[in-house]
Amino acid sequence: MVKTFVCSTGTSTAKVLNTKKYSEFVDWVQQWDTPEQAAQALFQQFSAYAPEEEHFRYPLSAEIHSLVRMNVDKGDRVLLLASDTDEGYCCALAVAHYLEHYWPGINVVTERITGLQVTDAQQFQSEGVVGFVRRILAEIQAYGQNVILNPTGGFKALVPYTVLIGMIKGIECRYIFEQSSTLLELPPLPLEFQRSRFDAYRSLFEAIERESAVSKSLWEDTVPYEERRWFSPLIEVNGDEITLSAVGFLFLDEVRESSALVPFISRKAYSDIFDNLALRKDCDPIKRIHFYASNWNEINDTDTVHHRVDHYYWLKTGDVPDRYLVSIEGWRFLVWRVVSKSEFDKKYVEKVVINERDRKTYFPFMRMEFLDEQAL
Repeated sequence: MVKTFVCSTGTSTAKVLNTKKYSEFVDWVQQWDTPEQAAQALFQQFSAYAPEEEHFRYPLSAEIHSLVRMNVDKGDRVLLLASDTDEGYCCALAVAHYLEHYWPGINVVTERITGLQVTDAQQFQSEGVVGFVRRILAEIQAYGQNVILNPTGGFKALVPYTVLIGMIKGIECRYIFEQSSTLLELPPLPLEFQRSRFDAYRSLFEAIERESAVSKSLWEDTVPYEERRWFSPLIEVNGDEITLSAVGFLFLDEVRESSALVPFISRKAYSDIFDNLALRKDCDPIKRIHFYASNWNEINDTDTVHHRVDHYYWLKTGDVPDRYLVSIEGWRFLVWRVVSKSEFDKKYVEKVVINERDRKTYFPFMRMEFLDEQAL
């Protein structure tokens, strides 16, 4: 299987020059007409060192060390994300030359990320980290679960953002710990946002993304004071303007791209399940509801939608007798009733009806994950 490695890239490649200070390496790069020329000269300094154990600490870089540990192959794709400096870009290009030399046919892409530098902290946070996160999200959009995140090289401040992306998007994140040879793997965690809280202001966040910024006055007029603290990690305040932070872009992307709905059941549906359908050995309503919620985009407008009244749907699957009355409200998959056709013969659609004035009698809705499936 072809893998795509996304690597933040630093300047550890420069250690082969034996420059005592970072400024000396910067001066060395500036001696060349272009970063590309400097990269070719730098590559020549370590090109003879094969990717073997005795060369990992010196003279091979952290990026090469980690990729070898991750079993990079000539059929893979490697994206090297470099700082917005000539010396950072030079090192990334030198790593690319090395990978292409020892793994002929490998697909290596090297990019500078605008704003990733160490002289302007505000630019690093509001532009560099945002660009870094957005570039990784684009890679995940293009290559999906084949992406492996590798934050071993580059700015240490980027590591938590990379790890967070991996956890939220369900993408593997691996890196070499400091000077050791141990490859650490951080598995994706089942993190979930408070989407309902975000939904009320989603149009505002989309406007910020679309326009790059909105006025601070519009933000304060739209978001109540008591809510602003909760949203503070998602925005940056730049004078009189509000922009999205790197976490804000990640949050918006996750909410927008998520295809699975979160199932909730009403108090009446709870009774339907545990007092009736759960007693039948041929019926697994919990599994069925999760299937419907996770595959709504595929099953909508198919034979599974047996009947529809306004925004309420009666769902059935094949010849099974159980029927599910549901509605979709934002990211929520609401299950109002779960009945057996035999209870109401063929007139269940007419007999089990949700009147808008009676909606409150179905509340509260319980999130499905809180159900004790063992009780079934």
